[in-house]
Amino acid sequence: MRYYTKKRITKWLIHAVMIFMLIITLFPICWMVYCSVKENLDILIGKIPLSRAHNNVYEIFADKKDLWVLTSDGGINKWDKNTLLEKGNTAAQTQTTHFLMAKDHIYVSSANKGLLRIEKNNLKRKKEFKLPLPKYDKAKVVGTTLVAYDKKIYFTMQYKGYEGMIAFDPQSEKMGKIYDLKNKFSPSQIRSLLPLKGKMWVGLDKGLIKVDLASGKVESAYDLAQYLPIGISRMREISGKIIISGNTGAFIFNPLAGAVERTIFTGNVLGLRVFDNKIYIGTNRGYKIYYYASGRTEDKEKLFRQVRADGTIIKNSEYTQAETSAFLKSGDKIYIGSTYGRVSLINEKNNKALKTSSARQGHIIIAWVNYIDMWKNVDFGLYLRNSFLICGLTMVFAMIFATLAAYALSRFDFPGSKLFGVAILATQMVPGIMFLIPTYSNFVLVTEVTGFPIKGTYFGMIFVYATFFIPFSIWILRGFFAAIPAELEEAARIDGCSPIQVFWHIVLPLAVPGIIATGIYVFLTTWDELMFAWVLTSADTMTIPVGIRNFVGNYQNRFDLIMAAATVATVPVMIVFFLLQKHIVKGLTAGAVKG
Repeated sequence: MRYYTKKRITKWLIHAVMIFMLIITLFPICWMVYCSVKENLDILIGKIPLSRAHNNVYEIFADKKDLWVLTSDGGINKWDKNTLLEKGNTAAQTQTTHFLMAKDHIYVSSANKGLLRIEKNNLKRKKEFKLPLPKYDKAKVVGTTLVAYDKKIYFTMQYKGYEGMIAFDPQSEKMGKIYDLKNKFSPSQIRSLLPLKGKMWVGLDKGLIKVDLASGKVESAYDLAQYLPIGISRMREISGKIIISGNTGAFIFNPLAGAVERTIFTGNVLGLRVFDNKIYIGTNRGYKIYYYASGRTEDKEKLFRQVRADGTIIKNSEYTQAETSAFLKSGDKIYIGSTYGRVSLINEKNNKALKTSSARQGHIIIAWVNYIDMWKNVDFGLYLRNSFLICGLTMVFAMIFATLAAYALSRFDFPGSKLFGVAILATQMVPGIMFLIPTYSNFVLVTEVTGFPIKGTYFGMIFVYATFFIPFSIWILRGFFAAIPAELEEAARIDGCSPIQVFWHIVLPLAVPGIIATGIYVFLTTWDELMFAWVLTSADTMTIPVGIRNFVGNYQNRFDLIMAAATVATVPVMIVFFLLQKHIVKGLTAGAVKG
């Protein structure tokens, strides 16, 4: 093999190894940033790709020509009523979505975007209204609800600690009355609303309450836990009575008697609509029809394919077993909406499917909201400020003392200098964690004797970190000073410079690259330190590592927020490091020229 060929191959191999090492080094950081915009559940189950929002059919409405299919991801699909072909589409990209159809608009409520109004004739025209809500974590909102009554729109949400309802005037586009719905079941969560004869019936996780819309007072409360122990998720009106439903069934509630008068279904209710005194109940296997007048139930689940949990087919059918969540009746035909955006048009007379279509896939979820929630859930700004203050001052003090001591050890031979140098190196042989308990004990003792608080203060943390890093910094900087030719100092003294002038004008500028490099190391190591910060800080002086640790346990193991916090803590420091790295190289070159 020729010499130059061998040289090129060697060069390529070196470059390949360097690129490979760079990829290995950057991969954890890139993975951290990637996970910071993923949903927490995806991280917990180990799912690698970004998820798509669920596009389960939430409601189906129709006007003269068009069919409106509304999905849980905020998707609004405008279809032809007969062919089920798409005529228009828009995606609000919302979470915990609820819809309300008006004459010319569609109102959308959600946890992440509040209240939206979208024009039917132009789906691209949207307007967002800010709701007067207290501070809340969007990721913990279970659901939102919108209902219309007497030319007003009423909004509420299912969220722990929130027991209110907001009235919105769509004509003036202004917020109206804010209702306080605290009741005998408080603390409770609101799951559904139903306006009826000047009253608002509010389904809770613990029962049912009746609110007077004029006065805003809670007039009555009914304990229905024996029927719906987890709460009332859906309500409909039929002949002056209320259908209440949830995960254990559907029941007829008599408002006058204040009691449940009959059970119409037992099981998890996924959809609920009333057409011509017939109650359509969506289940996880299809749907059932309850005839209110006669009390008869027509089982439509038998039309669907029945499959056991192990995958064995009990009964085959052209209808795939589905969780039915939405209904719309049109004469002898009925539109059925289910999971994954599927809609079927069925002839109820012969139970034949006329048309089937699916809504567009849900949008890819990039959870930028993790960064917002991170700042809201904990006082991350305080942690960031504390880290910069403690690490910055530690670096400054360590560099000042270490620079003077390292210069003295490298240039002056005084009694005990060699022993002092060895002692500095020996301090690095003892694991730092061994000093934790003695340091804590001494902090407490000093406070008891002098009355001067050290634990939980900036001074205490800076003192501890500076004490740890000064010996190491001396050991590193001693080598930088020793590498500077002594002849330069001698020449400066011949020119009349005093020892201080020699150090300040000659030696220190040449040692700047080493000081910067050592300072960066001290800053980054202090920035990442957890154990001493965890033990010796207080709520007001916590640093970023302690703040990130608080996301585990205290905040339900929100790994998405942990990754977002780690990204905020890592990326700025990386940027500073790479910027200063250029100055290090420039300083080395300048020092060589001066020499």
